[in-house]
Amino acid sequence: MATNNPVTGQFGTGNVQFFGGIVGTASVASTFIVPQGVSSVRVRVWGAGSSGGGAGGFAMKTIYGLVPGASVVVTPGASNTASTTSFASSFGSYVSANGAVNLTGATGVGGDINYTGGTGIANYGAGAPSIYGNGTSADTASSVGASGFSGAGGNTSGGNGLFGIGGFTIASTGAAMPTSGLDPNTLNLDAIGTGGGGFSGVSGVNGGGGANNGHGGFPAGGGGTNTNSRGGAGLVIVEW
Repeated sequence: MATNNPVTGQFGTGNVQFFGGIVGTASVASTFIVPQGVSSVRVRVWGAGSSGGGAGGFAMKTIYGLVPGASVVVTPGASNTASTTSFASSFGSYVSANGAVNLTGATGVGGDINYTGGTGIANYGAGAPSIYGNGTSADTASSVGASGFSGAGGNTSGGNGLFGIGGFTIASTGAAMPTSGLDPNTLNLDAIGTGGGGFSGVSGVNGGGGANNGHGGFPAGGGGTNTNSRGGAGLVIVEW
């Protein structure tokens, strides 16, 4: 499936490799082998979100001068339940994105662009950053999740992301789950991290924040600041 990135466009010949973080107490490293005939790659990196509510950071960088056959250590940040400190993601020493700490969103490091995850509040997780900008911070004045490039978690409804819609619960009509905004038939990397936030007890999706017991959406969304929640794991995407 070829990439269809409306903002960043296809890089190189459109090949893509994903490295997703695990759920656990430590990150697991992998290796990217530079393909033959390739000397440059474009890398997108999200750090993990915190169960404490903060969203992980984001960076994107085009890396030149690679040697075909060389190996690069890739570490996607793990998602750790009930830990207020989350894990960074990295592509070698070239570019990285920090993991969130408690309520505070983290930032990207060393990228051509670097953005910061949103800040959470008690029980409401923040939204992840993406190529469009910083993640969405939770709203301190309302039980409705804040909307932005990603959706933050809220009590009765989650915020909308740029592509995804926040979930909600209404007594007369029932509940609607948040949506990712991702088209399963199109590999649109630019849409990653732009999903909707969750409502009470429901996880965010595609970078949206969770609420109460809800997890942060993968990648990098902030968890619902509860001992039963976790942030969204980190993600590294390599294009060539």
